[in-house]
Amino acid sequence: MAPRLSVIVPIYNVEQYLPACLDSLAAQTFRDIEVLMVDDGSPDDSAAIAADYQARDPRFKLIRKENAGLGAARNTGLTRLAPESEYVAFVDSDDMIPPNAYRIMVDSLDESGSDFVTGNVQHINSTKVWQSPMHRILAGGAVKRTHVSRNRKLLTDRIACNKVFRRSFWEKHRLAFPEGVLYEDVPVILPAHFLAEAVDIISEPTYYWRLREGEAAPSITQRRTEPKAVRDRAAAVESVSRFFASQPGEVSAELKRAYDRTALTGDLRIFLNVLPQGTEEFRAEFLRVINKYLDQVDPQVVMDLPAAARIKWLLVRKHAVDEIVDMLAAERRGDPVEIDGLIRKYVTYPVLEAAAAHLPKKARRIDPDLRLQAPLQDLRWENGKLHLAGHAWINQIDQSSKRSAVKVLVLKKDGSRKLTVLPLRNTHVPEATSLSGQRHTNYDWSGWEVDLDPAKLRKGSQWEEGTWRVGIGITTSGLVRKRALQVKGPKRPNHPPYQWLDDDFRLLPTPENGALRLTVERVRALITGHRAVGTDIEIDGQIRVPLSADENVSLRVTNRKSGERLHYPLALGAATGSHTPFTVRVPMLDIALLPEHQDVVKEENAAGGANPAAASRRNWSTQLVAVARDGSERRFSTVAREGLADSQIRLPASLAEGADRNEIALIAGHNGYLKFTGRPLQATITDVRWAEDRYIVHGTTAADIDDAVFVVKARDRFDEKTVALHTSPDGSFRAEFTPASMSGPNGTLPLKSGRWNFFLRPADGEDIPFVIDRLAVEKFPVLGAAKDREYEFEARWHDFPQLHCPSDLSILERGVYRQERLRKDVYEAGRSKPLRDAVLFISYNGKQYSDSPRAMHEELLRRGADLEYLWLVRDGQVDLPDTAQKVRFWSTEWYEALARCRYIVTNAHLPHWMERRPGQVIVQTWHGTMLKKIGLDIEAPKFDPQYHERLIQEARNWTMLVSSNRFSTPILKRAMGFDGKIIETGYPRNDYLYAPDLAQRAEEIKKRLGLPSDKRVILYAPTWRDDLSHRRGQFKFDLRLDVEDARARLGDDHVLLIRRHSNVVDSIPGAGNGFVHDVSEYPDIADLYIIADVMVTDYSSVMFDYAHLKRPMLFFTYDLEHYRDKLRGFYFDFEKDAPGPLIRTSEELISALCDIDKVSAEYGDRYQRFHELFCDLDDGNAAVRVVDRMLEQAHEV
Repeated sequence: MAPRLSVIVPIYNVEQYLPACLDSLAAQTFRDIEVLMVDDGSPDDSAAIAADYQARDPRFKLIRKENAGLGAARNTGLTRLAPESEYVAFVDSDDMIPPNAYRIMVDSLDESGSDFVTGNVQHINSTKVWQSPMHRILAGGAVKRTHVSRNRKLLTDRIACNKVFRRSFWEKHRLAFPEGVLYEDVPVILPAHFLAEAVDIISEPTYYWRLREGEAAPSITQRRTEPKAVRDRAAAVESVSRFFASQPGEVSAELKRAYDRTALTGDLRIFLNVLPQGTEEFRAEFLRVINKYLDQVDPQVVMDLPAAARIKWLLVRKHAVDEIVDMLAAERRGDPVEIDGLIRKYVTYPVLEAAAAHLPKKARRIDPDLRLQAPLQDLRWENGKLHLAGHAWINQIDQSSKRSAVKVLVLKKDGSRKLTVLPLRNTHVPEATSLSGQRHTNYDWSGWEVDLDPAKLRKGSQWEEGTWRVGIGITTSGLVRKRALQVKGPKRPNHPPYQWLDDDFRLLPTPENGALRLTVERVRALITGHRAVGTDIEIDGQIRVPLSADENVSLRVTNRKSGERLHYPLALGAATGSHTPFTVRVPMLDIALLPEHQDVVKEENAAGGANPAAASRRNWSTQLVAVARDGSERRFSTVAREGLADSQIRLPASLAEGADRNEIALIAGHNGYLKFTGRPLQATITDVRWAEDRYIVHGTTAADIDDAVFVVKARDRFDEKTVALHTSPDGSFRAEFTPASMSGPNGTLPLKSGRWNFFLRPADGEDIPFVIDRLAVEKFPVLGAAKDREYEFEARWHDFPQLHCPSDLSILERGVYRQERLRKDVYEAGRSKPLRDAVLFISYNGKQYSDSPRAMHEELLRRGADLEYLWLVRDGQVDLPDTAQKVRFWSTEWYEALARCRYIVTNAHLPHWMERRPGQVIVQTWHGTMLKKIGLDIEAPKFDPQYHERLIQEARNWTMLVSSNRFSTPILKRAMGFDGKIIETGYPRNDYLYAPDLAQRAEEIKKRLGLPSDKRVILYAPTWRDDLSHRRGQFKFDLRLDVEDARARLGDDHVLLIRRHSNVVDSIPGAGNGFVHDVSEYPDIADLYIIADVMVTDYSSVMFDYAHLKRPMLFFTYDLEHYRDKLRGFYFDFEKDAPGPLIRTSEELISALCDIDKVSAEYGDRYQRFHELFCDLDDGNAAVRVVDRMLEQAHEV
């Protein structure tokens, strides 16, 4: 069959990802494609892989050429299109296409006649899929035949690969990609948007854009500080800007101004922001190419930017690089800026005082930036009135007292000039300041509330349809501002409930483009019931307006992402007055989520990571459509009757293979409109109560849950708790959990702060997510409080259950503003008060009761020292002995302790702003001997670009630095930038490994962990990878060990303990299967050392501690060259001196474990040398020596 769609895939050096890309194209449900694979001289095995696909599938064609870059490869593909091909698409060879993408996109073009279609994009990496922020504007719903002149947000839709172009359009305008440059897409795609007569938008994900990780990163688009990158990006931007300038008419002139603003706030801003990290060559090239671009930009575009951006671009025009760098540093630090002026407001930045940075006064005008923020915080019905409450503040303007501002609510009906103004009651909301994310302005009295009587929307005694805009006005500090009430995001007020006003009308609060609207709606079609009948969904209802005899009425069902429409005729009953009953049937097969629709990225296609995509949904809206003989239409919204419960209908197994794993939900949501959702089976929460310090959850599900458990799982990291599920034969269930006291390896502790989701976990199936029954939503949030912690069981996105656990800080301690005040009012003020005879112990920034600080605490207890013992605890996650007093991290007492404790003992970093006072002793024990480079020896720390300067500042405060061995002493001195006393004592934490009763302790620990006493214990404790992160401070677990193979070969007589580094947040595959045990949360790794018969690690400092036990070690160094040469670097020849074999593959590692006695014997001499070099100071008395010196220093400093 002749292809209708040609897909061009340029290929260069992507052997790791190419099979996943080509598999996704082979799996397209739209079959009439050709795939033109253009090998751009790739030096790896990519061409061979492509040739294999060509041999297996005649739709795949391999084209070979000399390397010339992505643009040239795409252009080559364009010359080889099949004559019959109607459409063309482009795919980058490390990305993927969802299976239905091209079918949906071609169908859209066939129907609309548009010149091209653009689809939503999601990012993908080895562990997850998430929305591309750049393409969020495409996720709001399918649109036919739009244009960039009508939808300016399309100016940010600038990549080629999420589109299908009509070939005749492409050839008519002779479009081609620039060659030999980066950022080839922009100069083609944005002109194409303008040249198109019409464009379709598909909101379903149509493209998976991979962000590379680890050794494969960065890809072209992840580079920033290369001169060629800024040169090519500026050229691309200038090309588009000049294109718009060359087109006649005011529309193109407006688009040029809009695009230039987009470029200055987006494309080019990313290069401006990295000027501090750029070389002199980069900075010079930045100034040259950006000023060339700015030469043809309307100066008013720059003047209309927000003040900070405006000033930076004006400084670019003056070539004032140093001042820009200083300004960026001040922004990063959060330095305050001064605002002055009575009527007109101006901002002052210290950098502008330099002669080179002098700007006219109008450049500092900041009035437009002082915008009103008006988030709605509460919306509910009380005694027939609509209770509204929220926050309203003007950026950077204090509201610290009750009379700081006057606020009013303004209602305006569409089509009317009349305004209804209601005074608002000011309320005290300290959480507004805490949540505002800024450190210098107080918004404590920005709260407001009002009770709105719906009668104010009535015309006389009658209700009439209409929509009212709801705004808020404020006057404060000489400023007057107004804006619509903001309703955006998952909070319940942003998905507000409606209220029936009488039998025919209802009041419907709705969010529209992020703003609140109140709509009085006459209900013309009422849904009275629904049920499953065989393989159909049967719906009963009532049309509540008269019908004409020539009208045919059907139920229109519309896919909200793809725009697909289906129609089903109504069976009408006999009318009673103006009301006509009806019944309609919808085949399940049409709307269900079936295996063929599953939009899942397979694990093997995700470069070795866990499955990153959740199963998709098929979401459908409904309405009745009455079509007269002349073709005219009347459309009626389908509103569920009051009290009609939602339905979840499990698909019959006969519908399709695997269909019974899914369901169709008939839901009315917060607005009452009937919707269908095809989705995997879910559980429904019907009731939640707080009683006796616990949540009691009731629910139902159609899934099989006889042996299931109830799972409480952290939203953004691997952390979960399971509790018993009590089930009934009718599918209902009950679960109870106590969020303030959850059992785990660290003891009984509260859930960590953050958000927690809920699942049912069958014994042999996938986790089942929850929704909240629509009729129960009004009960939420369900609040709880226990053991000084507060909890909120919330309904997010209307019906998604989520537990919010705020931190253990009070509302007056949370947020950067409060922390800034605590730093000044408690820490700085406390420095003038007398020192307390107290020791503040800090282990891993409050994460543990462990390590050398614990050993020193125990030594001081042994001596009976007359001191207070304070222990830093982060988020309540440490189970302390009675001998230590808890100090909450970032709390009032934390700042007070830093200011007044005579002794501070830490194994990690202290705040960079802290300054040791006279008489204060600060002991830095550090937390490991070094293989990998640390501190100042890390040339360019990826985890924190400011790490070096902060470390130098911090090290000045230490009165002593503990060295674990003589090898480490010179390294510590240099790498820490420390000029003080380094004491060579050995590590206090290793005293434990010299205890005489290790065997007895080991048996007790094994029993505590539930480990069999007759099996050998393998401990795998790798370090983290700086370049594999989910987000700042949260790193991925790159598990290359095949745990299933290990279980098969070692499981009979071994157990495998895996301990993630504390910076790593991912789950451990196989944990809990009897062989693999996740011991990441166990409080002290020293206990794990003494039960481990063999240690497997990589570059972690655990090797130096474990060496004291003289037990076998293996080193799983699958990424040795990358880690050594690109990430950290080593302090000694690890390959030569490691006390065990360096192993590259999982198979080799498991084989070595199977024959560990032989392997360890081969490395006996090296192990002995290693022990002599790195264990030379420890003898079980290091804590004695360090404490002696600490107490002595109190008289010296």
